[in-house]
Amino acid sequence: MFLIQINYREFNMANFGIRSLASLFVGAMASFSASIAIAQVPSALAGKSVKIIVPQTAAGASDSISRLMAAELTKRWGISVIVENRPGAGGNIGSDAVAKSAPDGTTWLMSYSGTHAINPALYGKMPFDPKKDLAPLASLATLPFVLVINPQLPYKTLAEYVAYAKANPGKINVSSSGNGSVNHLLNEMLGTAAGIKTSHIPYKGAATALNDVMSGQVQAFYASAPSVMGQIKSGAVRPLAAAATKRAAALPDVPTFGEAGYPALSIDSWFAFFVQGATPQELKAQIHSEINKVLADPAIVEQLSQRGAATMSTTLPAFQKIVDDDMETWGKTVRASGAKID
Repeated sequence: MFLIQINYREFNMANFGIRSLASLFVGAMASFSASIAIAQVPSALAGKSVKIIVPQTAAGASDSISRLMAAELTKRWGISVIVENRPGAGGNIGSDAVAKSAPDGTTWLMSYSGTHAINPALYGKMPFDPKKDLAPLASLATLPFVLVINPQLPYKTLAEYVAYAKANPGKINVSSSGNGSVNHLLNEMLGTAAGIKTSHIPYKGAATALNDVMSGQVQAFYASAPSVMGQIKSGAVRPLAAAATKRAAALPDVPTFGEAGYPALSIDSWFAFFVQGATPQELKAQIHSEINKVLADPAIVEQLSQRGAATMSTTLPAFQKIVDDDMETWGKTVRASGAKID
């Protein structure tokens, strides 16, 4: 007779090791499956490239957010997602390119309320119909426009700025990125709300408009938060108030216009992707779902916050209503200002 002696301790340890390896394997496969789910490129885009057209110059808020999203989607999807700046005509040139593109989901427009909602009322003739030729793909972020001034000026708060403007009508020169731009209209809105008169100096872009505030050529400018964060932190400009419904996390010491007594300027400026209007609904829904996964990533939330922005993740019908409402609101503001471009 043979006697088989089993070392139960060793057997149990070995069995534990097998179970542990199995658990690790299952966990690894689950993580792998989750990563595949997170990075699932829509089938219609597999093997293709995506172009995001930014209808403004580089270095602005639209460009900054577009490049952040493009880099993240390239990494997740494994396809090329590139950004192309195509400025001109207040954003209409780049927008028109997308409006006339193939409805296959490979060409996106980065638009924001400052052009999408304002231009139809501002321009006598649009080269496309923004309600029919463009369709929302995904809302991305909201951010404030911040009234900044040259730091050498004597007024240090919005109340002091308004008091000076009342005592010296037309003496404060306020730059903008062009007639009918969002910063131009915000200045008009404050003028109406506060009963002040300033001198509007239109530029051909936000960069030069901001640079001339820093150099002292003009006194004030309404800058998008991402484009002016560095200058605020370095002291190159002084922020007075932000056009937003609540304070930006990256600018906790800058009050909103609403807090300062001007609720008419409690306006969130949104940034979003649009596609050609005839793009299939199913494809839009697939891309929208994937973009929302990116917006839920804490790292992306933090990077947007550092730019002074907050993520804006909505359903497509809900965002369409926001777009329609803003077109009506900004249209009234444009008509009241008298701004018109033929």
